[in-house]
Amino acid sequence: MTDDAKQIWTDYYARIRRRRIAEAEFIASQLVADGVTADTVLALDFKHFGTVESDVRRLSDQLSENYSMTVLLSDDGETWFANGTTRPYGVDGMVGDQLRDWAAFMCDVSNSYACVFSTWKLVDPQRKMEWATDDLDINPELDVG
Repeated sequence: MTDDAKQIWTDYYARIRRRRIAEAEFIASQLVADGVTADTVLALDFKHFGTVESDVRRLSDQLSENYSMTVLLSDDGETWFANGTTRPYGVDGMVGDQLRDWAAFMCDVSNSYACVFSTWKLVDPQRKMEWATDDLDINPELDVG
């Protein structure tokens, strides 16, 4: 990979990381507004993607220490997905800095396997409420201040 190509990927990963952290901060504020506390148990689902099967499988293997993971090939056969969940269990304490730190970790671990942390959602099965990033259009480079 040329230096220019490396810089393009470095910049891309940095933008994705800033976006995922901004999403986590936004959702954290929604959680509080919706009455979620540190004791609320939520289901957590998430997705990473990459173009090299072995990279995605290695990422999935690492994350399988704490999550139920599946690896799938896209319909077009070009992209691999590592889908994770806490189901049938849940997580608590996913408010404030913990949610932000989790999103940053997911970005960093994904990047370490040449993958991208794509989307995630939290679900409160008791109240049938959901907070998902795929419904958001947050661009921290534009949404400043």
